[in-house]
Amino acid sequence: MRHKKILILIVFLCIVLSFTCDSLAQSTDLPDYIYVIPVKGIIDKGMAAFVTRAIREAEQVQAKALVIEIDTPGGEVGSAIQVSKAILNTFIPTVSFINNEATSAGVIIAISSKTLVATPGATIGAAETRPKEEKYISYWSSALRATAEKTGRNPELVAAMADADIVIEGIKEKGKILSLTTGEALELGLIDEQINNLEDIVNKIKTTQNIENVEVIKAEMNLSERIAHLVSNPYIAPVILTIGIVGIVTEILTPGFGIPGIIGLMAIGLFFGGTYMAGAAKIWVIGLFVLGLLLLLVEMFIPGFGVFGVTGILSIIASVILAFPTPEQALVSILITLVSSIVLIYLLLKYVIKAPIFERIVLSTKQAKSEGYVTAIKDESQLVGAVGKAITPLRPAGVALIGERRLDVLAEGEFIPSNSDIIVSKVEGNKIIVKLKVKESV
Repeated sequence: MRHKKILILIVFLCIVLSFTCDSLAQSTDLPDYIYVIPVKGIIDKGMAAFVTRAIREAEQVQAKALVIEIDTPGGEVGSAIQVSKAILNTFIPTVSFINNEATSAGVIIAISSKTLVATPGATIGAAETRPKEEKYISYWSSALRATAEKTGRNPELVAAMADADIVIEGIKEKGKILSLTTGEALELGLIDEQINNLEDIVNKIKTTQNIENVEVIKAEMNLSERIAHLVSNPYIAPVILTIGIVGIVTEILTPGFGIPGIIGLMAIGLFFGGTYMAGAAKIWVIGLFVLGLLLLLVEMFIPGFGVFGVTGILSIIASVILAFPTPEQALVSILITLVSSIVLIYLLLKYVIKAPIFERIVLSTKQAKSEGYVTAIKDESQLVGAVGKAITPLRPAGVALIGERRLDVLAEGEFIPSNSDIIVSKVEGNKIIVKLKVKESV
């Protein structure tokens, strides 16, 4: 019996040992990861969120190297600095690969990696701020210098790409912004090597780190980051806002509820949703926009001498401005949106809304007399010349007391406050039209 127990124990240990050895063998077969993060197009809040998230994922899988593939004309300075900090703070060896251009805000991303390489004919530089004010230039050039010092590059050379006042003998004269090709940057020691393509970088990393089983993972934006990147783009944001405004105004000016209104609401939702996901707009900014819409609705149904309407419009404008990363970008985008919206609305009113095809988009059915539709009309023509008193403000519709009857009336011309003396000027079908009674002088 005792020998059987020992035999069972030995068999059990052998089984456990075999599974352990198999697991160890499998673990040794796991590949080493090289993460490639593309920074292509405009640098904005959406791009910064994407790069930060991708670096975090690379750290979680203990990637052997991080390649930042750059092809950007620049973008928002704040977002570029956010990307730069994420690269500087990671423990993974980093390589910036300029695959065409790293200009403007892209410069600080390129110099943030430990290694900087570029394809033949690539460019780096031209990092002057917009607007060209001293406080912006000073801040930006200081950020470039600090990053260059951290990665062992010439801070004066990098700062000359942003500050026109810097003079580097034989390289840059005063009043010019420095921009370098791959060959020039290599000669000046700004970049470490000229590389033909991404495959060459991967092979060099494998050789340097003595690794064979490598899996290259190319990071991609998820849906929320794509939306944020789209809406944060300074060239696309005015287009989305214009679609929203034109759609809503078209819906207001046409009967029924059709496709223009749906498209307008979707565009406005896309704008605020995207800026929220990008981190540019806080939840209270969206709340401010909703408040503005509610105030406009209140103004339509509950007359308030324009207070609700003006406050609503100001709330909407403020929420749109606060949704942008910078006040400058907000003002430019709003100006473009207003001009383009006015032009489009004019063209819609003149040409499109009257076109037959538009009848398929909005409800335009009419109950005409010629088709047998009639309305019971009570003859109130005897009220012409009658005097009364406005019970509610007439803006222009309201309620008035004429004789001993409470009647729905319309003000002719200007709005009429409540408790004002009125006189019926004319009757058109069911419409009783009144005007302010002028007091006779004694």
